[in-house]
Amino acid sequence: MNDLPRIERSEPRSGTVLMHGGTVLTMDDDARVLRDAEVLLDRGRVAAVGRALTVFPGTRLVDARGCLILPGLIQGHVHLGQTFFRGLAESRHLLQWLGDRIWPLEAAHDDESAYWCTLWGAAECLLSGTTTVQDIGIGPGAGGYLQALDDSGLRAIAGMCLMDAGEGVPAALLGDTDRLLADTESLGDGFETTDGRLSYSINPRFILSCSDELWQGARSLAARRSWPIHTHGMEHQAECEAVRLLKSGRDEIDYFEDVGVLEAGLRLAHGVWLEERHHARLQQYRMSVVHCPSANLKLGSGIADVVALQRAGIPVGLGCDGAACNNDFDAFEEIRLAALLQKLRHGPDAFSGLDGVRLATSLGAQALGLEDVVGSLEVGKRADFVVLDGRRPEMWAAAQADPHDLVAFSANRSQVRHVFVEGEQLVEDGHLTCFDLEEIRRQAERSVAALVARCGIDF
Repeated sequence: MNDLPRIERSEPRSGTVLMHGGTVLTMDDDARVLRDAEVLLDRGRVAAVGRALTVFPGTRLVDARGCLILPGLIQGHVHLGQTFFRGLAESRHLLQWLGDRIWPLEAAHDDESAYWCTLWGAAECLLSGTTTVQDIGIGPGAGGYLQALDDSGLRAIAGMCLMDAGEGVPAALLGDTDRLLADTESLGDGFETTDGRLSYSINPRFILSCSDELWQGARSLAARRSWPIHTHGMEHQAECEAVRLLKSGRDEIDYFEDVGVLEAGLRLAHGVWLEERHHARLQQYRMSVVHCPSANLKLGSGIADVVALQRAGIPVGLGCDGAACNNDFDAFEEIRLAALLQKLRHGPDAFSGLDGVRLATSLGAQALGLEDVVGSLEVGKRADFVVLDGRRPEMWAAAQADPHDLVAFSANRSQVRHVFVEGEQLVEDGHLTCFDLEEIRRQAERSVAALVARCGIDF
C-alpha cells in the first residue's frame, strides 16, 4: 500500500473541547435528554456531560446553542468499495444485480480505484453524521480500500471480501481458499490500530460464493485471532432458495450452524427472511443482525422483522448497505425508514422514534461489540458524536416535542453541522476539515472512468 496515491491530509482539530448550550441526547440506558447542557472532550474521550462543567485554560469552546448533540451514527453494514457503482445497477433483483453488474465492476477494481472509491464514500458518511462503519470489503484492490479507511478518520471494522466459488462469479474475484485466508490475515495484521479506531473482520461474501472449506477456514481464523465474521444472509427469497438447492435442503441458518460459524461472533447483514423458528436457535449464539431497509426495498428483498428479532433478544443494528443499491449513505434516512416500516408491520405504537435512533447508536454499537466504546455520550467512552442544527425549519418544534422523534422523523444529512471521531473534529460547519473534497472528486472522476472502461460492460 505504500506506493498508492494518497490524499494530502490536514491535521484534524483536536485537544480539549467543550460543546456548550446544546440539547444532549445521551442515548444511555435511561435515554436522558439534557437541555442547555455541555459535553467536555479530553484526549479522545467524553470527560464530562452536564451543566456548568469545570474546564481548564486552553479548552476550545464550541457554541452548540440551538443544536442537538448525539452519539455519532453507527452503520453496521456498508460497501464503501461500491461507491463508484451508484446508478449503474438499477432495476434488478439481487442475484441478477450481482451477476450482471456488481461482480464485473468489483472485478475491475485495482488499489488506486479502490482507494478513491472508498475515500469518496467515507467522505459522504462523515458529512452525513456517520462516525463508525462495519464494511464488508472488496477483493481486488483490498489494499487500497483499507488504506482509504485508515486515511478517512472513520472508526471502522473492515476486511477483505472473500469468494472462492460460485456460478457466474468473475475469475478475478475468485481465489484459492488457503491463499485467501492467508491474504486476509496478512491484511488484518497491517490494518488494526492500537487506539482501537480500526479493527479487522473476516468477510466471506455469502454462501453461494464460498466453499465449505472457506467457511471452515474462516471459523478457525476467527477463533484464533478473535476477529468477527461479517457476511450476507437471508436477504432475498431467490437467494434462500438457491442456498437450499446447493446445501441439500438446509437454509442459511442450518448451514451456518453446521459449519460452526454461528459460534464465531457472526454479524449477519439483512436477515430479511429469518423466521420465528430461527430465533430460539440464534439466541444461544453471540451473533447479531444488521438491518438495511432502503437496500432491501430497492432490490425487492422484503422487510426484516426488527421487532420480532429484538423481542427474541437478538441484537440489531442498522446500515445503508452500498451506493449501488441504496443509493446514498444518509443513516438518518435509514433510521426514519426502519421506524416507519416497523410501524407498518406492527402498528404505530410498536416502534418509537427513540427505538429508531437506538438502532444507529447504542444498539448499533451492541450489534458490533462496541457497546463499551461508543454508542452513547457517557463519561469514559470515545468522543464520537454529531451536532445537528436544530434551528432548521424542518427541525423546529414546540419545547414539549421529544427530540428523539425529531431526529428519527425529521433529521437528515443537511442538518449535520459538526462531526467528531476520537475527539477529532472531522466536519466543521458542514465541511470536511482534513481533506479537500474537490480533490477527492477529481481523483474519483478519473478513477471511475478507467474502472468502467476496463470492466467489460456495455452500458
